[in-house]
Amino acid sequence: MSSSAASAGYVTFLFGVFCAYWAQTTSRNPWLWFFFGWILAPVAGLVLLWKNANDRPMPRNLDERGRDDLLAVRKDVP
Repeated sequence: MSSSAASAGYVTFLFGVFCAYWAQTTSRNPWLWFFFGWILAPVAGLVLLWKNANDRPMPRNLDERGRDDLLAVRKDVP
């Protein structure tokens, strides 16, 4: 086995590990994502980016007073 094929195998294996870690932190099946990331690394990378974009929280609409949880940004405090 040539060294370039071995390093490509290591990279795809490590990407599978990364996919499994990401899946575990986002309450998805880590085994499925490990094998998906290991075998189809480019496709899994694109799917990860797409799913991560859909998981972002929507920004809150701030009223004229500002955020209530940060005293320093409230506009009604003199």
